[in-house]
Amino acid sequence: MLGLIFSFTLFLSVFADVRDLYQNQDSRLLSPFGNRPPFAVNPGPAIKFETHHPGQEIAILRQEQSVEPDGSYKWAYETANGIAAQEQGGLKQQGSAEPSIAAQGSFSYTSPEGQPISVSYVADENGFQPQGAHLPTPPPIPPAILRALEWIAAHPEEPKINPRF
Repeated sequence: MLGLIFSFTLFLSVFADVRDLYQNQDSRLLSPFGNRPPFAVNPGPAIKFETHHPGQEIAILRQEQSVEPDGSYKWAYETANGIAAQEQGGLKQQGSAEPSIAAQGSFSYTSPEGQPISVSYVADENGFQPQGAHLPTPPPIPPAILRALEWIAAHPEEPKINPRF
């Protein structure tokens, strides 16, 4: 019975029709690099975006992309409906033997509620760090707790030596 289930699963996976993922007119596969990987290996799967109004096409007003031999890259685009994004990055030595990619960029669009959204970000050894007026911020530290933290920092505890050991 297990062999029959395995055979049936193998049969389905071999003959699965996935052409609509690449040819469907109501959706587009997009990546920051125009569906072409920036390096020898694709950085990840493309993202599938569904259009909300079938048949409506939004013009791309500007699109730029470049990848340099040293691993640095830059891309930007702007659409007719007010979406804009840009990013630049490259290899950065961050304390280990192997370099890693550090990037900075921004994107902007109008929310469904009509609010303009603008985000700038840095992504490096400290993680993804977005900044935007609409993003929530933590409340300020209460003055009493701030004074306690300052006192603790100014009066570190001395190590206790136990004479028995």
